[in-house]
Amino acid sequence: MLRRLTTLPRSDRASTTVEFAILAPVIFSLMLGVLQLGLHMHNYNAVRSVATDTARWVIVEYQKGNTLTDEQIESKATAYAVNAPYLLEADNLTTTTSRPTTDVTGTIKMLVQVSYVPRNVLNFIGVSSPTLSVTRPIYVDQ
Repeated sequence: MLRRLTTLPRSDRASTTVEFAILAPVIFSLMLGVLQLGLHMHNYNAVRSVATDTARWVIVEYQKGNTLTDEQIESKATAYAVNAPYLLEADNLTTTTSRPTTDVTGTIKMLVQVSYVPRNVLNFIGVSSPTLSVTRPIYVDQ
C-alpha cells in the first residue's frame, strides 16, 4: 500500500480526466455564449426587418388613400413578426406607434418601435438577455 501511494504523484493516468473536469464548464459556457450571440444577431435582424416591412406597408396604404390608426399599424407589425419568415415569440414582443410633430412640412411623421427580448440560453450562469429595440420613422403625405 505504501509503495502505491509513493507512485501516485508520478502517475499521469487520471490527469486528462481532471483537466477535462476543470475546463469543461468554461468550454461549454463559451460555446453557449457563441450560440447566444448568434441568436441575438438573428433576432436583431428580424426586428429591424419587421420595422422596415411595417413602414413599407404603411407607406403603400397611404399611397392608396387609406388612413391607418396606430392600432392597425401595431397589429400589422405584430403579424409580420410572429409569422414566417421571422417567427418571433409574441409574448416577448412589443410594438408601439407614435405620431410626434413632423419636421417636414406637408407630411405626417410616425414612429414605429419594435422591441423584442430574445430567448436566453445563458440563464444558468446569470447572464440576462437584453431588449432589442428598433425605431423606424415613417413620413407620409397629409
